[in-house]
Order: sequence, then structure tokens, then C-alpha cells
Amino acid sequence: MTEYKNHNEFYNINYALDVSGKNRWNQSRLNSQYNEYDSSIGFTAPQVIQASLLPDVSEINGHKIIENEQCLNLNIFTPHKNTNKSKTNKLPVMLWIHGGGFQVGSNALTAYHGEKLASSANVVVVIINYRLGALGFLRLCDITHGEIPSTGNEGLSDQITALKWVQKNIVQFGGDNMNVTLFGESAGAMSIACLLASPKAKGLFHKAILQSGGGHTYSSIEKANKVAKEFIKSAEALGYSIQDLKAISAEKLMKIQAHFLKRPEVYQQFGMLPFSPVIESSLLPIAPHTAIKQGCAKDIPLLAGSNTDEWTLFASMIGQSIDSSQALDYSLAPLMSPEISQCVIEQTKQVLQKRNKPISYQNILSEILGNYWFTEPCHRLLSNHSHAGGISYRYLLGINTVIETLGCTHGADIGYVFGTTVKELHGSSERVAELTNILQSAWSAFAYSGSPNTEVLAWPKYLSPEHISNSSNGASPFTYVFLDHEQEFITQDKSSYNQCWSQISDQQLAAF
Repeated sequence: MTEYKNHNEFYNINYALDVSGKNRWNQSRLNSQYNEYDSSIGFTAPQVIQASLLPDVSEINGHKIIENEQCLNLNIFTPHKNTNKSKTNKLPVMLWIHGGGFQVGSNALTAYHGEKLASSANVVVVIINYRLGALGFLRLCDITHGEIPSTGNEGLSDQITALKWVQKNIVQFGGDNMNVTLFGESAGAMSIACLLASPKAKGLFHKAILQSGGGHTYSSIEKANKVAKEFIKSAEALGYSIQDLKAISAEKLMKIQAHFLKRPEVYQQFGMLPFSPVIESSLLPIAPHTAIKQGCAKDIPLLAGSNTDEWTLFASMIGQSIDSSQALDYSLAPLMSPEISQCVIEQTKQVLQKRNKPISYQNILSEILGNYWFTEPCHRLLSNHSHAGGISYRYLLGINTVIETLGCTHGADIGYVFGTTVKELHGSSERVAELTNILQSAWSAFAYSGSPNTEVLAWPKYLSPEHISNSSNGASPFTYVFLDHEQEFITQDKSSYNQCWSQISDQQLAAF
């Protein structure tokens, strides 16, 4: 292995062997012969770009984006100047798993450029690609009687293979393979919850930061097989047989996926995330929220949180704009009973009033769906982890974007963490720069020590409701809230609002 010096950016490192051709839909294998890097970005995972999920991007920073099945590459960013004074001189490693609903995304996106974070935090930043959509999360082994071996966790296996590569090679880039922090957003954070629960990932990382994602996003084998049957229907509608799926081009496979995703009945049956990790015996034997509650990750410190207006992005993308109580009730009916729904609605009105937001039917729905997808799963993830004896920290980001209808929407946190904010979304106020520095410092401190405490932030550990109720001094701070002009703690809230949410089962949250 060559040791690279006097470089700060390393692109297109193939961490796994070829997963195209006869290896399509097999779990990935470590590329143990790696000895080079590139100066330009590598292939991006084949994907179906939908306006409702991600804008079409064909070029980034002058580099043309090319989709190819041989997409299992990673990029590495190291600090311009290593200020680590330790004897080993090895830096903490932060490995980013991108989001995109398990369907879209790339390590080449400008928002994930790791140069500023690496230098600001004095860490080695690794950004990975992994297989997406049908190539990464489509279970075909049952419906094809083993002819196609995919379990639905091929994308998850890629993430584990990337972690194995880091364990073997990152020291050559100045990184400490015994101090690896996973961090990711949305589907990336949901992936991390799965990795926390996976026995195959045990010992490959040591800390985790989950941004806008928890442990309630996965598919049962039954659901995954139903998805597979519908996918085969789309293939047959376009003139392809099951046998053809092994040999047709990735481009043709994506045309089948596009047909599948456009069918209204698919959305009605499986929602926005038909592709997701599958609970199966090999990589993910137990649902993440259950495994974490059982203590599978109690030795791994966690930092997790969400944004105050997560759902507004999706509402904007799908053109959701309800204007009646009947539409609100209809939207919530698949998620909770009428009794719980009415309780949540009334309490949500009070929350909106406290936040000085108009109490419209759409705002009520957006607030509830944001909680259902992100805030409540985060709360349960950390509560389960804390109850099992793990160390946890929680945040809530509430700095508004310059787009009034979006507020602090889904994905807004990424720019602050990476130092890649854009004035068209985040604005250019002093608070934007200040918050970027605060979050990068906290994330860095966590990567170094397992605690986000800095000279600016005194950040207490999150306590589960059980710990708080048994505490001799009453409620304790459990969430750090970052607002437009300040940051503050909020304490454990025993209000009827949270009592309403506690009546929604883990199975219901996972079925959304």
C-alpha cells in the first residue's frame, strides 16, 4: 500500500470488487488489492432521478456524473494541517453515509464535499457510495427461488464493506481505524441504525451520529416480497422476464424501476420508501429499535436529532396542500387511531402557536408527519439506547431557511455540518456562520471523545424517561435546541402531547 503525503483530497477509491455482470445482486466483497486513487470523482450508483426526490444533476464541480453499477467507491478528505498532538498522530475518522430514500444520492454531491469539515474538525472524512434502489434494496431470492440471490440488503452490505476497507487502509491516510465515527442523514442515518443492529458490522465503528433518521425504517420479508412481486409486474409490463433481470443493462433496469415508482398503487401500498433494508437472518436479524433496546450497541455513544420542519420539503416536492379537516383526518387515518389522531391534532395546534406558525391544516399535517418520520423515531432510538446503558446526546435544529414555507426543513442540517451552506437556502447571516462553527466543533468533539461538549457548549447526556422518573433531582436537560438567534436546553416534557405519541406503537411507526 502506498502512503500518500502532501495531498488532502483522494477520489474514486474502489473499496469493493466488481458488483456488475454475474456479481449483480450479490453482497459486496472487500477490494484487498487497492493501491491507488483518482483525481476525479468515480461512478455514481444507477438511480431513477425523480423531481419529487432529487433534482437531476449531471455535472458537479466540473466533473461529469456517470452512473455505473461499478459504483462502490469512496472519497477521502484530510486536513490541510494536522494539529493532533497525540503520540500516534492518528486522526479520528468520520465516515458519511448519504441519504436519498435508499433510491438516489451520490458521494459526489457538493453538499458532501468534506474539505472544510476535515480541516475545521481536524479529522479524516470519508464519503462513500453504495448501491441504491433495485440494485441495493430489492429482495428477489424468495420470488426467484434463489435464482437471483439478492436479500434486499445489498446496499447495507456495501456500507459494511466500506467500513472493512477503512479498518484495513485508513491509517495510510492519517486516520485512526480504532476511532471511527459513522454519520449520516435521512436514509443515511436510518442505515446507521441498521448497522448498529447488524452483527456483521460489530467492531467496525465506535461512535455514531444520526441526523434526521432513526431505527424504525425497514421492511419485513413479507413486505419485501410484495415489493418484489410488484417490481416483476413492472418488468413484465415492459417486456422483460425474471431471467432478463440478471443480464439486462443497468439503464434498462432503471427504466423498470421508473415504471414501478410511477404506479399509483405502488405508492399507495408502500409509500415513499418501497426500497429499504430488510429484516433477515444474515445482515439484519432484528429490527433496529428492538436490537438497540436489547443493548446491542450500548458501548457505542450516539448523537442524534432532527429538524423542526422536516416534512415541509416533502410536502413541497409532492405538492401536498390540504385545506380541510376531512383531508387531515384522511391523511392521518393510516397512521393512528381516530382517538390518538384528535389528541395529537389538538396538541399540535398548541405547538404551532408557540412557534408562531399559522395553524393551517397543512401546517398541522406537516408538523405531525415530521414527528412521525423523524422526531419520534429519534426520541425512541435514544431512549432505548439510554435505557440499555448507552451514552446518548440529542439535538433539535430550528434555524429557519430563507424560504419561509420550508422553515428548518429536511436536509438543512447538512450544510452546517459540512460547511457547505448556500445563501439561496440557508441565507448569509452571521448566525449561519456561527452555527456552522458550533455544529462542526460539536461533531468534532464527539468524534474525538464520544461527547459533543465544547468550550461553547455544555451538553448533558440524554436521559431516558425511566432515568428521569427515577432521578432524585427531577427532570434533566435532554435536548439541545439550536434556534435562529440562540441555543438552549429543553427538559423532558411530560405533557399530554408526548403522552399521545407514546400510544403509537413501534410497529405503527415502522409501517409508515
